Amino acid sequence: MKNGVPAGEETMRSKMVGPGIEIAGLDGPAAPLIYRSPAGGTELVAASSGRLTRWDAESGRPTGNFQVPENASIDTFELTALVLPDGQVRVAAGDEDGLCLWDGASGRLLADTVGDDQIFQVAGEVTGGGRARLVGTGVNGLHMWDPLTGAPLSPPLEHVGDVVAVTIAKLRGGPSLIVTGDYEGVRRWQGDLCESSFGAKINAPHIDRLTTAYNDDGRPVIVGVVEEGEVICRWDAETGEEVGPPIPAEGEFVRIATATVSGRIRLFTADQDMVRQWDLLSGESFKQTFIGSYVSAASLPDGSALLAAGTKGGKLTTHHLV
Repeated sequence: MKNGVPAGEETMRSKMVGPGIEIAGLDGPAAPLIYRSPAGGTELVAASSGRLTRWDAESGRPTGNFQVPENASIDTFELTALVLPDGQVRVAAGDEDGLCLWDGASGRLLADTVGDDQIFQVAGEVTGGGRARLVGTGVNGLHMWDPLTGAPLSPPLEHVGDVVAVTIAKLRGGPSLIVTGDYEGVRRWQGDLCESSFGAKINAPHIDRLTTAYNDDGRPVIVGVVEEGEVICRWDAETGEEVGPPIPAEGEFVRIATATVSGRIRLFTADQDMVRQWDLLSGESFKQTFIGSYVSAASLPDGSALLAAGTKGGKLTTHHLV
């Protein structure tokens, strides 16, 4: 403790840079999570060297820390946020030993390495009927958890191929699909416990990450990092058809995020040390780039978006895009 500040935190500092903020002094690679809170603000969580710090994304004001498991086995959590029907927020991440789950308001750790499995990626959803669930990919199969408590909803579900990536796609006027990626392609599943497959497998080599974006008509588009980060592919979630040609990327550990800017879905790719922007549907690139190896983005009510980029050297910046 120094001047009332916990050890290690006195090196972190934030400042306004144009319409965004800059947070420096994070002790190691900085992976951001940015999301809209139920109260209407924009929250930013920085994962760096096994620590999770919280900030107001608009002012750069620190708002506290998340409680981290004492024996966390990874340094940089890849986080996801889920807003529940009652307004509670859950933040989740995979660990080499299972699921970690936090209360988004207090930062309290609710579940510590649940599942006894290495969890690669976590996604969450609230269904049209108000049911909430978290889904995660692991060595032993596909996991499902109650986001209120972190309790498993079922034993791990066996999966064809080594399941690595997962996202959830809500069909227009219908049920949700759980979309999984493995070393052979993309698979779509329906039912509360993935009782049956949906459509044919989408052939694509080595899926590393998946996310879902939605057209202005509500049609879901699956976005995947393919061939160990060489390209980004997009597929119509309902038909499985590819949307446009692959988008080039560089590096083995490509991160992706999407947000809507001025009515168009924008894709952000973080490869090597650069965050690039693309029109998700046309594949057209934007000239403006940002420094960073980690990326997260949130759409704002006025049609703009807030992008968060983190570097390997411990700096995190936000950028307001209109």
